[in-house]
Amino acid sequence: MSKNSKRSSSARKVPKDSRTKSDRIKSESGPKRRRLNPGQTGERAFAGQKDRYVKRVKVFSGESGLSASDWNMPVAVSVETEEQLEAVLGEKAVSRIYIDEACFGIPGRDAGGKPGKGKAGEQEAEALAKIINEIHDAGKEAGLRLRRIERDTDPGLGSLSLLRGLIKLGAAPDMLLIRTFDEAMMVSDLETSETGNKGLNHIRKIFDYTCYGYNTEAVSMLRELGAEELTYPIELNYRECLSLRRAVRALPDEELSEMPYEILVYGHLPMMVSANCIRKTSAGCDHKNRFMILRDRMQKDMPVRCYCKYCYNQIFNAEPLVLYDLPEDIRSLEPERLRYDFSVETGTEVRKILSGAIPKDITRGHFRHGVE
Repeated sequence: MSKNSKRSSSARKVPKDSRTKSDRIKSESGPKRRRLNPGQTGERAFAGQKDRYVKRVKVFSGESGLSASDWNMPVAVSVETEEQLEAVLGEKAVSRIYIDEACFGIPGRDAGGKPGKGKAGEQEAEALAKIINEIHDAGKEAGLRLRRIERDTDPGLGSLSLLRGLIKLGAAPDMLLIRTFDEAMMVSDLETSETGNKGLNHIRKIFDYTCYGYNTEAVSMLRELGAEELTYPIELNYRECLSLRRAVRALPDEELSEMPYEILVYGHLPMMVSANCIRKTSAGCDHKNRFMILRDRMQKDMPVRCYCKYCYNQIFNAEPLVLYDLPEDIRSLEPERLRYDFSVETGTEVRKILSGAIPKDITRGHFRHGVE
């Protein structure tokens, strides 16, 4: 064998791991993303993935827990679609409805072609005002659940401007469901303004489970930020929630010891909030506020909600949290009210769940096992 052929043979025997990083990425990255031809839409190019955008229908187990009316305590719901809103407006057991700021009042475009500014921004506030008035006409409290992410570059009105617009229209919500500390500070700024004092002083401020109140020190801090109601943290198990409730009850400050709590008894829990739009990177943006599906390594389909109004995504757990079949545990925590969070459900599914029907695939979240 010649000297040259020996070199050729040794070159072929170079270990795989000795390749450069860029070489490994190229060979292991899988098939390349299909490039669109001129005039071709993302929907057509990704026709083979069309089923990923179809909302899955829930299958129910045949078992049941307590219906919303069986609890004999106030019930709140949050909704993200018009269909869900229509379903809960007719439910006598529901006394409070939260509408999501990111899902309703989708802005149009103003004369300059910009989304949500000027006249289009006024239409956004008017659309939400109409829904709030509709909820009031049904004899229920209307709450506004604030967005998960707010950026200076957001299309449409900022939360502060939107609230001012609702106050100006005489359609201020009865309460705000606050989900971040930034929102708590924003509401505080509005409260001290001239406009805010005319409308915000009677709006209750309820802090969601994303504003963590694990212990009495945290609860005290949340009260200083303006909290008038709290939500039980979803990361605490039952025993930890019970200990928290007893510790808060024992506080000498009456405002703290009597702090009302909501508890979530149903809902697909959020796993991630992302400003990186899955729809945009897979098939192209269509601004349709659609649902998508991500399949994990266990072959479970996780719903993804595209909040195109403010351009962010929320990935939900594949199975919904269900606690409304645990009445003794829930009542022992002495919540002021129960809450059902609806996200991917149809109107028919909303009615079934409020009647006590239990989906086939569920999770208890951390209620039984806590965070490890």
